[in-house]
Amino acid sequence: MKSFLSFFLVSIFFIYGEKQDKLTPFSYSLTDYSISGSIEGHIILTPKNNNVRFGGGLYGRPAKTSSSPTSDSVLVILTGNSSTNESETELEYLNQINQQFQPSILPLKQGQTVRIQNSDPVYHNVFSLTSPHKFDVGRRPKGEHFDVTFEKPGVVDVFCDIHSNMYAMIYVLPSNIISITKIQSNDNFIFTDIPEGNYEIKVVALGYSEFSRSVSVTAGNAIQLGTITLNP
Repeated sequence: MKSFLSFFLVSIFFIYGEKQDKLTPFSYSLTDYSISGSIEGHIILTPKNNNVRFGGGLYGRPAKTSSSPTSDSVLVILTGNSSTNESETELEYLNQINQQFQPSILPLKQGQTVRIQNSDPVYHNVFSLTSPHKFDVGRRPKGEHFDVTFEKPGVVDVFCDIHSNMYAMIYVLPSNIISITKIQSNDNFIFTDIPEGNYEIKVVALGYSEFSRSVSVTAGNAIQLGTITLNP
């Protein structure tokens, strides 16, 4: 009798335990609410008509820019309310190849240094009259370089005093930069995962007027700026 009772109790315990193991545990899931938004648009550059800029010949001879935009000629910049004091130590390069600046538009962080290097088999004399970043590297043969550090935000126009067709733009970014992208004319841009808040979109292109617009990002909202047209 005792053996039967013991067997019965053990069987009940085993069956109960087995059923407990097969019970679905209590669980819950959190809804993945979006806490950010996006900003997107389309850029078109109006064809240039040989705009005149200064360059060459003791800083005074007119220089004609290209009648069509280059492939790297558009910067789309997103800035916000927060700022950073982080300095950029990586060296950037502004090269001279085939009597052209490469790249033709160069974004920098404040305090960043650019190495202006001549890779052409001819002399170049690179300079800028943009205050407060005025500089003149002098006549430099192939293989020589000159380093310039840019401390203040803004556009810096760069020319060659020997070759009037050469023109580049250095864009020193503000400290409240959030993101930046480089695109071509007639191309789309999009900034994603942007936290809620107020921002400013700037579009900068070589030889074109600058576009600027304030935007407010809310959670889960996609801001459509549509087509942005820049004129020379």
